[in-house]
Amino acid sequence: MTDQAVPNTVATAQITGTRDYQEDMLAVQELAADGRADELLLVLADGMGGHAGGAVASRQVVEHFCAAYVNSPDRNSSGDIPKALRSSLDVANEALANTVAETPKLRGMGTTLIGCVIRGGCLYWISVGDSPLWVCREGVLQRLNADHSMVPLLDDMVRSGAMDSEAALVDVRRNMLRSAVAGKMLELVDVCEQPWQLQAGDVVILASDGVETLAGDELVAVLNNPRDRSLQELASDLTASIEAVGHSSQDNASVILYRPGTDQAS
Repeated sequence: MTDQAVPNTVATAQITGTRDYQEDMLAVQELAADGRADELLLVLADGMGGHAGGAVASRQVVEHFCAAYVNSPDRNSSGDIPKALRSSLDVANEALANTVAETPKLRGMGTTLIGCVIRGGCLYWISVGDSPLWVCREGVLQRLNADHSMVPLLDDMVRSGAMDSEAALVDVRRNMLRSAVAGKMLELVDVCEQPWQLQAGDVVILASDGVETLAGDELVAVLNNPRDRSLQELASDLTASIEAVGHSSQDNASVILYRPGTDQAS
């Protein structure tokens, strides 16, 4: 969903993979702050709960999150952006709870969420679930948000010697979520404590977990293609690379890429 034309600093791409339906939802909105269009809202959700439920959950959560953020009085101050993001998440979660109450057959649906705001060369975020938020800077990929799957806990078990690395890689709990937006109490929420200061040449990546078919170095290789390639071409290259792997159970894969313009980063 987009309310306006997507600015040239942003690109999106999606594939359904081997599924015949799409449960991911994306939103890009340019917002006016202090009378200027100098704020960008990027949102990605990866729904779960089956063909109908996952798509309903991701769509509703993104729509309610965006509407709540746009109308939040807290976004008038940069220092209150994290507060605005959190209140918007709560509104979206409550809306989903109401939908489940009205339509019991949708019980069990839910979604991950990444909500990002870019203002004044700074990146703010909130996230629930395992959808990654990365920044690629000078060929190095860094994850900014927390992973609310079981992966960090399994990794801790490997480090402590309670599990060997091979067993952790095939553990059936690996992709289980410890937190999701499902109309219930949010067990884990990651809100940035300090905004990330963007630099020229950075690429911000919001992704659903289907993108993780590509290893980190493979993602970087695509993003480091010649500078004359547009950001939209890079986004399309990412999804084409995922399809080229030919994974027999490829999940939906969606990306939002952001690259600051010369007047938008330090």
